[in-house]
Amino acid sequence: MDKSIFEQDDSFSDLVKKAKRKSIKRTIIISVLVTIGILVLLWALLYMGQYFMYERMYKDADATSDYYQMYGANVYSGGATYDYFFVAGRSNVSAYKEVNRHLINWLSTSTFHTILGTKETLNNSSLIEVNNNTYNNNYKMVKFHLPKVKAIHNDLNYLKSLPGFYSVEVALSFREEITLSEVNQIFPTASWIWLLQDRLYEEAKSKGETTRGPLSFKKDLSEINGDDALGFPVEPNKPFIEGAERYISFLQEKSNELVGAKEALGSLKQQDPNQIHVAGVILTGTVNDVLSYATKEHVRVVRTGIIVPY
Repeated sequence: MDKSIFEQDDSFSDLVKKAKRKSIKRTIIISVLVTIGILVLLWALLYMGQYFMYERMYKDADATSDYYQMYGANVYSGGATYDYFFVAGRSNVSAYKEVNRHLINWLSTSTFHTILGTKETLNNSSLIEVNNNTYNNNYKMVKFHLPKVKAIHNDLNYLKSLPGFYSVEVALSFREEITLSEVNQIFPTASWIWLLQDRLYEEAKSKGETTRGPLSFKKDLSEINGDDALGFPVEPNKPFIEGAERYISFLQEKSNELVGAKEALGSLKQQDPNQIHVAGVILTGTVNDVLSYATKEHVRVVRTGIIVPY
């Protein structure tokens, strides 16, 4: 007698169970492989995101440090430090000034980066304007003056009134540009050299046109903030040409990546570094040290910067 289709077939039931077990195993294996694949992919994406984030951090910090090797009167790069997080990072860049062996914190910025490519910069320094003077971290910023533009301010009498033992930073702006070789002979204790850029005259003219009118106020159009001044440091006991050669090498190395480097190279104009045209210098030391240089005939305007009363 034939079996009914409703009767249980043990051999068929075992086959179904085996098929179910294989299907479950296959599903588990596939799930594990997919999970591992997703984790590997996420790790790879995270690794790549972190790698490019760190590269942006280093590049951004280097650009800030390089800027203060090209611009900034008596400002020196203090280097950079980095903080690393899981999906974000922070670069901290600092710069300082040196006034008669006193180290002054001049700049401190923190830039936060994420693996998504976004960033935010926090300037930890305070910049304020008081009575036509600019203060950074409560220290007065030196200013230069263009040779061919009328100057209103001059701190020579103020410098003379200070006690002779005070440590000071002073910017001397010349009546006209002189060569680096002449500067080395006339101002041998200078610590920083100011190089004049032709575009500054156009900018001064533009500022003068925007301040005209019935409500215009008297503004010194010849002023150039020390932090915006182009130039390089020199060592008083060494030939200034050494500082010029280092500066030229730096600009040539950074000409394709640092904004303004090519323009700075163009401002040097001369093949012989000794013949570079100089518009002013920075002197640091005691009041008695700098005063004799501040009264030389080449000096047109004297502006004081940081003053340390000891």
